[in-house]
Amino acid sequence: MTALFCPARGGISGVRLLVTIALTVLLAACGGNKVPHFDLDADHLSDVRDARVFPQNLSVFAAQAGADRPLIGPASQAERNQRFDRLFFSPWGSKRASIKAADAFAGMDQYSRLRIRSKNPKGYAENLRLWDSVRWDTLVTNTRRDHFPSRLDKGVTVRQVSVRELPTERPWYGHPFHPGQGFPFDSFQMSLLPPGMPVLITHTSRDGAWIYVETALFGGWLPVDSVALVDEQAMALYRTGSYAAILRDDVPLCDTIGTFLTMARVGTVLPIVGQSGSSLDVLVPSRDPITGRAVFSTVRLAANVAARKPLPLTAGRLAAIGNQFMGQPYGWGGMFGNRDCSSMLRDLFVPFGIWLPRNSAAQSRSWQTVSLEGLSPAAKIDKILTQGKPFATLLWLPGHITLYVGQQHGDPAIFHSVWGVRTQGNGKISGRFILGRTMITSTQPGQELDRVKDGTLLIDRMARMTILR
Repeated sequence: MTALFCPARGGISGVRLLVTIALTVLLAACGGNKVPHFDLDADHLSDVRDARVFPQNLSVFAAQAGADRPLIGPASQAERNQRFDRLFFSPWGSKRASIKAADAFAGMDQYSRLRIRSKNPKGYAENLRLWDSVRWDTLVTNTRRDHFPSRLDKGVTVRQVSVRELPTERPWYGHPFHPGQGFPFDSFQMSLLPPGMPVLITHTSRDGAWIYVETALFGGWLPVDSVALVDEQAMALYRTGSYAAILRDDVPLCDTIGTFLTMARVGTVLPIVGQSGSSLDVLVPSRDPITGRAVFSTVRLAANVAARKPLPLTAGRLAAIGNQFMGQPYGWGGMFGNRDCSSMLRDLFVPFGIWLPRNSAAQSRSWQTVSLEGLSPAAKIDKILTQGKPFATLLWLPGHITLYVGQQHGDPAIFHSVWGVRTQGNGKISGRFILGRTMITSTQPGQELDRVKDGTLLIDRMARMTILR
């Protein structure tokens, strides 16, 4: 894929480049010659059979489903797109904070209890040691919990930004060496917001560096410089009634003179203010460093990177966007700008004006639900194949969600961002065969592995499918 750039405004001289390279080598040498060694068995260097048997190309399955056939009628899609816009802007219509202190700080209370329990305490920091009392108490004090909520302001995100459970960039790991509790599962990492997202600001940390915000998806902490304030005039300017969806990842947003503003990716929605040929002119907010208020710049986006929302919902168009995610690293809560299972599906459907919640359990109840509980794996597979609608059916199990896209040799094919397959570990602790990416598999990835325990495959735990009608 061709990389996208803002228009050049000057280059790096040869001398500067050589100095940069020299400094890089020098800094690398400062780390010493020893490289950390991790004991991984041979399985971690291979892959599951599904990665070879199932085509890693959604277009193959879209062709089977009828690539250009609408998945829902135009009236239904128009109604869903209107609902998307209402939810998207709903924080700006709020008259009061909807998240109470007990809910905003429920996670903090839980982590406080886990950290001090006498047996098997949890809560490891970035140094893989338990959070010490001084640092933890400082963090808790910085939340100003007793004053929550302390403000009510409208704002808009000005860059892609991580939403945190508490006002810190430091991680919280349950246990660094237990599957699902160590890297990358930082419990403080909630999600990732795109630029241009309306928010309601309800609280400020003691040090002033963090704000607590509500969106239509969730509430959490953001760095104060990631959000610009908006007044009634700014909100009216931003609500144009016509919105563009970004169709590619890593799109630089640059103003009319080539000044870089921020990056955007699939899942970003921006208001349209004009059109030039096939290109769209959109508004992109930035933050005035003095007042903290939003300043809007016009950015022109070519047809290959943005389109007027909603795109017609077809398997072929879903495949074209989804194929860009193929092979992308798994990203717990949007960590490192990557996607986990639910954020991948949410972003995938945004250009089509289909609103999905952020977490997998809520997504599994978004459309018409069909229970898979109490069925054998074979009966579940039969039900998916006979009742599932390729590219319009979500398959859910506790903690994970996937998109059913068709079948391969009589097996359901699913598209998902997946961390790993449960395996037999040491003692009471299970292991993981790491997949760590977005891929197409069967509902039983890893079934051929010797260390997979009975009853732990995805199909064994699948409990619900939800179908878009």
